[in-house]
Amino acid sequence: MKVSSDMIQKMHQEAEKVWTPELFKVLKETKKPFLNVIYDGEPLGETFWDNVVLVGDVAHPTTPHCLRSTNMSILDVAVLGKCLEKFGAEKLRLALEEYQFIRLPVTSKQVLHAREPFNHKSSKKEDREELLQRNTPFFNHMPLILASILAST
Repeated sequence: MKVSSDMIQKMHQEAEKVWTPELFKVLKETKKPFLNVIYDGEPLGETFWDNVVLVGDVAHPTTPHCLRSTNMSILDVAVLGKCLEKFGAEKLRLALEEYQFIRLPVTSKQVLHAREPFNHKSSKKEDREELLQRNTPFFNHMPLILASILAST
């Protein structure tokens, strides 16, 4: 998106309030900034309807602050595959219910964690620690249904 001079001025004013001086200097020296609009959404209440299953960003649109989007998507597909393998095509609904049961609580917490507001200037060390990827909810969590994959490698 191209930006107007008014938009740039407002961006500078807002950035100066919350960004570190070094990062703000980089922004001020950028001759032609652009806006990259990032959207997230509320965590979903369900991830499948009939035979339609949501995986990846469509199932859990999240901001990039936690660096989890690709990891979340890979786990979605791995869990879905194992659920389908476990129940088979004849019990598709049970497979989808289990997939939803396993993934929905995890992805919901990660989406909400990613949108936590953060002010670099007024933050304390503990606040910055919270931003570390390892502090994302369920970061080290491996769904039990995937344990067989790890055991066979």
